[in-house]
Amino acid sequence: PEIFTSNHDLATILDFWLARTLAPAVVVSNDESKVKKLTEALARAKDILCIKGVNADTYKMMKSLYDPNDTPNLRDDILKLGRGATVAIEIACPSKDAQLCIREIIEDSPSMTAFSTSKSALHKEGLLFAVLVQGEITPEIRSRASIII
Repeated sequence: PEIFTSNHDLATILDFWLARTLAPAVVVSNDESKVKKLTEALARAKDILCIKGVNADTYKMMKSLYDPNDTPNLRDDILKLGRGATVAIEIACPSKDAQLCIREIIEDSPSMTAFSTSKSALHKEGLLFAVLVQGEITPEIRSRASIII
């Protein structure tokens, strides 16, 4: 997507997200204040849950087959909020490696892990990822972005 600066464009993305016709919504920015203002505003809204302060360089997006069951990870954090919840997730990507780590979780297909079933998959309806990218936005993130602000 192109870089949009219009509040109308962002409002349209948010409308599609709340209507569950855009799954997931992925808002990408190099501007920390824009990402913070967005997630703070969404956190104040009724019926929207927020996960803030996720650093993709230091926090696992999903556990691997060999990780202990209690390994903290974003996929499980989202699932704990309940299937069908409306959730905004603030993710910082301070490096290109971090951008690579979030590719799968922000794409539109369900997130599966080893031994996942359709029942345990993370379905993306109702999810919004507010992604702060430091430096250049990689093609992998740009192609998954609903809007770049």
